[in-house]
Amino acid sequence: MSSVAAALDGDVAAWPYARPKRSATKARQRRIFWRRRLVVLACLASLVAGLGWLVSTPGSGSLGASSAGSMRPIRVPLPSLVALVPGSSKIAGSVALLPFPSTGQSAVYVRGVGLLGATPDEASVPIASLTKVMTAVIVLRDHPLGDGSGPSFTMTAADHEQWIQAVANGDSSLEVVAGERLTERQLLEALMIPSACNIADYLARWDAGSIPAFVRKMNAMAATLGLRQTHYADASGVNPGSRSTALDQALLGSYAMTVPGMVSIEDHPDMRFPVEGLAPNYNPVVGEDGVIGLKSGFTDAAQICLVIAARRKVGDRIVLVVASTLSQPSSLQGAGDIELQLLDAATADLGVHEVLFAHEPVAKVVAGWTAKATELSVPVSMTVVGWPGMSVTTVVKASIPVRPGAGHGWDQGTKMATVEVSTPAAIEQVAPGRLNGFLPSAPLGWTPVSSSSSTTVASSSQG
Repeated sequence: MSSVAAALDGDVAAWPYARPKRSATKARQRRIFWRRRLVVLACLASLVAGLGWLVSTPGSGSLGASSAGSMRPIRVPLPSLVALVPGSSKIAGSVALLPFPSTGQSAVYVRGVGLLGATPDEASVPIASLTKVMTAVIVLRDHPLGDGSGPSFTMTAADHEQWIQAVANGDSSLEVVAGERLTERQLLEALMIPSACNIADYLARWDAGSIPAFVRKMNAMAATLGLRQTHYADASGVNPGSRSTALDQALLGSYAMTVPGMVSIEDHPDMRFPVEGLAPNYNPVVGEDGVIGLKSGFTDAAQICLVIAARRKVGDRIVLVVASTLSQPSSLQGAGDIELQLLDAATADLGVHEVLFAHEPVAKVVAGWTAKATELSVPVSMTVVGWPGMSVTTVVKASIPVRPGAGHGWDQGTKMATVEVSTPAAIEQVAPGRLNGFLPSAPLGWTPVSSSSSTTVASSSQG
């Protein structure tokens, strides 16, 4: 046998002995492979079980563990809240009587707070040029000025003829001539300062295409604002069918002063126009004692009417106080004096009142799996602007995080609720309700004795 054949015979003879070594290597690799798969599968099973416990919501199933091929949900409920503060309370004391006039009707409204007072049994009466407040509101709503003056308009011979007719009728007006250019801002200033009836009609036609169409907009807005005894028959107030009450006009005045651009077009004692020249403001007290608006009016049917708005300081806050007076037989200045007295009396009655003091407990946490008492408190003092005898509402709304914090529970300081204190007109202040201590979450597999559990809680009402 040659050496090559001998070598081949030697290799062939060695094959049966080499195979066991190769099989042992593969077996070791297979053991490592399955060991790693089992570790990965165990980790995935732990992750799924953990997510099922953490992400579950009260009253509904969550991710669960598999047993004998079936899924059994793990219930992880949230705690509920019980309010510790009354839902309704009153500021101590009683409000002083306001100096209402002996004739006509009046009302005083504080923006964001509510109605301070009004003459009883008010009836809807003609309001003359107070009508133009709603005219300005509609125009500014439909055509906001922003930081500019709006579009420009070229007056025509027909516009000049309408001015002549207004003068002949004895209506307040602004002189315009053909070819004169006025901006939207100037037209609104003419509407509110010299109370130009011809300009009211011009703006109404521009906005809605016709005066009747514009009046429909006015009445729709009155309904939206809840002015139940207000009806408009024109855009200027010349028509005695434009009627309202002192209360409704105080409410409208309060709203109007928040419309962007309103203050800037009327907070002037006078205004200069291209043809008319210097025109005085018919509001006799604008610029006095914080007064920044609003509007006066007079017709034989309405007599003297006046609504004024003033910024007044109450504690560390500035509030808007609106007074309205209708059907006054005296004079514009007399009506102005009445309303300044009403504003002074209203401001004297207003104060900043503490409803909840800082760190005061507002609710307790109810959790069936623990007997530990845990409360929520507000981190800051909560106050309202108001007057003696005014009702204040306090509401605690649960906002419990679904995912507990570290240690499978909710940490001290966790926000569990939103606390609101409100006046009759608006929510005055909002603060978080935070945990005073650590609250453990329900243990794995815990089930409630009864299924009744609330996670949205309002404060109880007490007189």
